[in-house]
Amino acid sequence: MEKIILYIKTFKQDFNSFKILVESIRKYNSDKIPLLISVNDSDYDFFKTEYPNLNIIPDSEIYKSKVEIGWVYQQTIKSQLHKLNIAHNYVCLDSDSYFIRDFYITDFMFDDITPYTLIHEQKELFQWTDNNLKTLGSNPKEYFFNVCNKVMSEFKRKGVVYDFGPSPVIWSTKVWRSFEVEYLQKNNKTFDDIITDVPSEFTWYGEWLLFSKKIEIYPREPLFKVFHYQKQFKDYIKQGNKIENLESNYLGVVMQSNWKNKKKSKWYNFFKR
Repeated sequence: MEKIILYIKTFKQDFNSFKILVESIRKYNSDKIPLLISVNDSDYDFFKTEYPNLNIIPDSEIYKSKVEIGWVYQQTIKSQLHKLNIAHNYVCLDSDSYFIRDFYITDFMFDDITPYTLIHEQKELFQWTDNNLKTLGSNPKEYFFNVCNKVMSEFKRKGVVYDFGPSPVIWSTKVWRSFEVEYLQKNNKTFDDIITDVPSEFTWYGEWLLFSKKIEIYPREPLFKVFHYQKQFKDYIKQGNKIENLESNYLGVVMQSNWKNKKKSKWYNFFKR
């Protein structure tokens, strides 16, 4: 069983972004961390034709989810990788991300056994959203706190509201396995049930970890610079920043794929390395 792997859950619609991510892994994966990719069953033949040498499997080999909402369905697959029994830990990556510098096992693991845990209060993002409420039309902090409080109340935790994301995250299969056995099975629930009710796999993982203490918690802030909103990205560029400005603090960048696929956009060159 591997100590840690990289894992990408993707589908055909994100293929262009996926290609950028794969190339960045090939370029910067200094410790040759194994890579596993899972795709929607209907997309499997397409991906294997395009990348015959990559380790690609259909989602159903991991988990046969009954969730029909696409973005929620993806959360079920990402969270069930422990069922394969192939790795003790995994870095879960979204297709709309890519690495910008060399990375190593030590970026994800505190020691040979325990991974770092993303846990923070997301203050930088919420400061930006507080200043842009007219543009956004709603307050994402309110939604975030509502979701987190539901899960916190399930485990009777009070106090600081934490963010256990964003992607990419570092997850322990030991934690997810204990969540299934000691929480879901004990309460006669399925992962489809709880993720449909409160769709935030980051929060379920993090709050269960705080409750169960299955592994030691060694905190890390986000590994990638994440642009949640296009205006947030535009503001960053207008300030004169370039991708090189991120390399000292981040391993990579995350933003929605439809922004970076528009070659006529004046922000497109930000992605060219």
